[in-house]
Amino acid sequence: MEKQQLNLQTRLRNDDKKALEEVYLHYKDAFVSYGLRFNLDREDLIDVYQDSVIAMHQNFTQKQTQLDGSSLKTYLFSIGKHKIYDRLKEQKQLVGAVVIEDDYEEIELEEKVLSEEQMQLRKFFGHLGESCQHVLKLFYYRGLSIKEIVAQTQYKDENTVKSHKSRCLKKLITLIKKD
Repeated sequence: MEKQQLNLQTRLRNDDKKALEEVYLHYKDAFVSYGLRFNLDREDLIDVYQDSVIAMHQNFTQKQTQLDGSSLKTYLFSIGKHKIYDRLKEQKQLVGAVVIEDDYEEIELEEKVLSEEQMQLRKFFGHLGESCQHVLKLFYYRGLSIKEIVAQTQYKDENTVKSHKSRCLKKLITLIKKD
């Protein structure tokens, strides 16, 4: 895969808004042209495209998606194709399975089997308050520094974030140990 694509993926995983804008603008017209085959009007296709870009963005930032065997365009169009099918179902235009031949391969992302520790973490993470979940996600999942968390949230300073993160982590550990 070319270096520019890998760099763009890394920027998307790091929640770079400029990278998201690049992707959005670069593929919009091609997606709308592609989607016209499905007999949706342009406005619906733009809505579907926006939903697809949002879904792709969430996959990169939250699930840390990494595309090894396909391009960003293929991945985005695959998401969009499923969203087009959903839109057609909503409009009751899609009856049964409709297969339209296209140039975009279908991508199957591997389902990862969680370890016992990961399942416990998932289970008890949901027991934490919303602010704890938010801070821990920003720090551990998104990899933001304490300084970046202060900049993106309402916390007054780095010490507040550090102590809140520490309390949340201790609470999570306590919940897991009780089980």
